[in-house]
Formats: sequence, C-alpha cells, structure tokens
Amino acid sequence: MAFDAAIAGVGLTEQAKSLDSSSISVCVEALKLALKDAGMQLSDVDGIAARWPGPGGTTFDPGVVDWTGILGSSFRWVGDTYPQGVPGVLDAAAAVSTGLCEVAVVFGGQAGVLGNSDLAPYTRPNNEFVVPWGLFTAAHFALIAQVYFDRFQPDRYRLSEIAATIRNAGSVNPNAVMYGRGPYEPEDITDSALICEPFHLLDLCLATEGASAVVITSLERARDCPHKPVKILSGSSEWYRQQYINPPRYDEVGDIGKDAFLRTFAAAGLTAIDIDIYELYDINTWEVVRQFEVMGLCDEGEGVDFLHENGIGPEQKFPTNTDGGLLSFSHTGWGGPTLKFVEAVNQLRGTAASGQVQKPETALVTGAGSGAQYFNTAILSVD
Repeated sequence: MAFDAAIAGVGLTEQAKSLDSSSISVCVEALKLALKDAGMQLSDVDGIAARWPGPGGTTFDPGVVDWTGILGSSFRWVGDTYPQGVPGVLDAAAAVSTGLCEVAVVFGGQAGVLGNSDLAPYTRPNNEFVVPWGLFTAAHFALIAQVYFDRFQPDRYRLSEIAATIRNAGSVNPNAVMYGRGPYEPEDITDSALICEPFHLLDLCLATEGASAVVITSLERARDCPHKPVKILSGSSEWYRQQYINPPRYDEVGDIGKDAFLRTFAAAGLTAIDIDIYELYDINTWEVVRQFEVMGLCDEGEGVDFLHENGIGPEQKFPTNTDGGLLSFSHTGWGGPTLKFVEAVNQLRGTAASGQVQKPETALVTGAGSGAQYFNTAILSVD
C-alpha cells in the first residue's frame, strides 16, 4: 500500500553499558523527547506500538496495552504484532494512513537489567531448545555464516574492514556507547576473542541500555511540525521459522530479505542504488555483507569484495550505519531496531551528531536477519 504517513519526531535517551534507571523510565523519557521534537503533547497520541518491558503487566506478550496505565491515556489503535523497529513503524504508518489513529508512537528500550553480565539475558531464552546446548543469538547467526564462509571463502581482512569502519563511526559519535574507543584497524577485529566461529568479539553487536522513540502522523500534519517531515515510502517483511526453537539453515534462510527488498523497492519506485543512507541491522559484521547481497547490489559470495571496493564510510559510495550501528552506537534489546530510525531521520534532516552525509534524500532501514529467520525493511525519504 502507499502510505500517507511521515515521521514527525524522534527521541533518544542516553545510551550506556548500564543505566541507573528502569526500562519504563527510559522509555517514557524517549517518548517525551520525541513528542517535544514533534511539537506535540501526549494528549495528541491515539496510537501506540511499544513492547511492555515489565515488571508486572499482562501475561499476553508483548503487552502493549499495559502502557495505558503508565501514560494515563487510552488509545484508538494498539500495534502489538511486533511493536519495534521496522514492523512497528510500518504498522503505525498503515494505521495512520487508514484513519485508525492520527498520531502513533513507536518506542522501546531497557535500563537496569544488564548490570555487569557478560551475556544479555534476552539473547538466551530459558527453553529446552537453547539451555542444554548453550545456544544464543550470536551462535544462531554463526550457524548461517559458517556455511557461507565454507562455500565462498570471503577475505577475512576485508570483512574486518567493514567492522572497523562501522565501529570507527561510533568512536567519533558523542552519543555512542563506544565514543572515543577507536580508531579501530581490521587487525583489531581478528585480534579480539573468538566467540563463535567465524565471529570475533568485535564482529558482534553491543548489549546496552537506553531507549528511543519515533512519532508518526499524516504527511499533511507532519508538515506543520517544527522539523521537515521524513516520509515513510514503503516497507515489507519476511518471516520463516521461530528463532531459538528451529535452528537456522543457510539453504533455507541465507537469502531471507530478498523478496522483502524487491517489494519495498518496487513500491517506492526505487532501486538499491538510489539509496543514500543504509541503516542496516548489524547484529554482526557478516549480516551487513549478506544484506548488500540480497538487496541485489552484488551477487551471492561477492559482498565482502564489493564493499571493500566501494566503501561504506560517510563519504564513500554506500554510507552504512553512520552513527556506529549496533556494533558501536548501541543495542538496547527490543528497542534496538528503533534506533535505526532515529539515525535515518537525523541524517535526512541533516542533523546527525557525526558522520553527516551530504544532502541525503533517501534512507534504507532494516531489521533482524538470517540467523533470526525473519527480516524487515523500510525506505524513508525527505519531503
């Protein structure tokens, strides 16, 4: 469908390894910041897509409606299918476009949950398919990547260049968790601890705390807000099997996202080469490579060399994860995918904290990937 919807406001709290706060508090803070950015009040909001972080609340996952008690307001539309990142934004855009609500908010994050733990608890659910085998998110993606590495033998140094480039973007971003920690060289990636073949520690995303939010309304109303609107042009998803229950197989999900990309680009009347900013879900370095391949910019097995030749830095041909991404900026659990929209909007507005691309007009946002066995993507543009 063609959306009549735009992002009118974004909000971002402090991002850190751990915060002396609660998940509810940081989510509310991000929501308030986004509404202020949009020039709106909570009373303007009549639609919501936001996972309830607990404690308490309904036993029905994801419990979006529980926010009504905290926010003190009822809503005309509640998006509880997958209330985060791309799915949450697409659901909200559809709700606004069809008149189910006038102003929808999508937000998420966490605080006070990680402490000094080495492994984020949400990456290793307590079920019989995971616990006995020590399986967790990185290992799911590694199962896919191992097959790819065996078949195509990508250059490890060039793969590490990708991780170093994204991490260096975070190193110069004052809002990033890893601010000031670089610069990184490709050798630093492979010198870091091997976690699960082929991923080293610096190939893998962060586990951090903080929250983010976006405000979505009609394009007409967004034009009356303080900032120029960012249009939601199109988007799509693919879902295969449930992560943490069915192990991923490369021949089943190695190209997941290909169909979603085709539909998303077709609906927007664009091709992958028309995109100015690529805010890709970089849960690991190889997932970035995989996404460039399945979106059609290069063939299967050629992604590492393709990105080496063209570059993904802010001043190169394919500016990617300009804030430092999940590798270096932040990854706030269920709130992590929404961070991608905040950076995309700031880039299109020309207000990025660092790594600003010159006069971008379009941005691609993605979520999840092959190890998670689902994928989603959306295209944003300036008005």
